[in-house]
Amino acid sequence: MKKFLIRFLLIICCIFISVKSYAITYNVVVLPADILRVCENYYCYPEVSEIVSNDLITYFNSSDKIKSPSLQEVRKILAQNPNLKSTVKASMDKFSSRGNVDFQAMKQLARMFSANSVLLVANSVAMENASRNRSVWEILELSSALNISYPYTMETDAVLLDTVNDLVMWRGGYSKLLNSSDGSFIAQKASQSYAKYAYLQAYSKDILSKTIGQSVILRFFPKSVTPVLNTKEIKPSGSYFRYESSNPTPGKLEEKLEEPLEHDYGEMIYGI
Repeated sequence: MKKFLIRFLLIICCIFISVKSYAITYNVVVLPADILRVCENYYCYPEVSEIVSNDLITYFNSSDKIKSPSLQEVRKILAQNPNLKSTVKASMDKFSSRGNVDFQAMKQLARMFSANSVLLVANSVAMENASRNRSVWEILELSSALNISYPYTMETDAVLLDTVNDLVMWRGGYSKLLNSSDGSFIAQKASQSYAKYAYLQAYSKDILSKTIGQSVILRFFPKSVTPVLNTKEIKPSGSYFRYESSNPTPGKLEEKLEEPLEHDYGEMIYGI
C-alpha cells in the first residue's frame, strides 16, 4: 500500500510538471521609442521610455505568461541588420511625433525574436505653445538654465501590437505631474538631477510598469490576472517630489492611429 501511494504521488508530480512545462507563454518585444537614442541628454541618463521598458521586461520575464528579450538583445539585432535598424528608427520617429504605427517594420522586428506582438512605449513632456514634445531631461535642462516655472506633465503612451494581423490589441496613456511642491522642476546641482532620476525610476518600477504590464497580460490571459494596486509608500531621496502611491492618471489619448481606429482595439486578444 505504501509503495502504491508513493508511485501515485510520483505520477501526480510528473503530470503537474509536464502541464506546467507546456503552459502557454507569449513572446512580446518591448520597444521604447528612444531605443536608438543613447545618452544624448545633458545628464546622460537613459530616457524615461527606456527606464519603463526595462522594468516591463523584468516584470514580464518574472511571470510564467510573457517572455521578452532584453533591450541589449534588441539593440544587438538592430546593429547586425542596418536595413532593419534604419526602418525601425524611421518607424519610431513617426510614432513619437505623430502616433502612427508602421506595422510592416514591427512585423520584421518581431520575427527576429519569434514573436507575434510588439509593445511600443513612448514618453514625452508637453510644453505650452511648443511645436513639439520634449523629453524629461530636455525640460529639466531648459528649466535649470532659464529658471522657468511651468506645470510640466509627463505623458507615457503604451501600444500593444498584433504583428500577425496588423492590429492594435490595446493602448494606454498615463500622465504624471513632474513639478515639486513649490511648482518648480529645476536641477541646478548634480544631486538634484539624480534625485529626480531616482524618483522616475521608483515611479516606473513600483507603479507605471506594473500598471502597463498587468493590462498587457490581461489581453492574453483575460481571466488569470487580478490587478493589484501598489499601496507601498515610497520616499525617494530629495524633497523635489511628493511621491503618490497610486496608479498613474490615465491621459487623454489623441486617436492618431490610422487603420486601427476602425477597430475596437481595447478588446482585441489572441484566440487561445
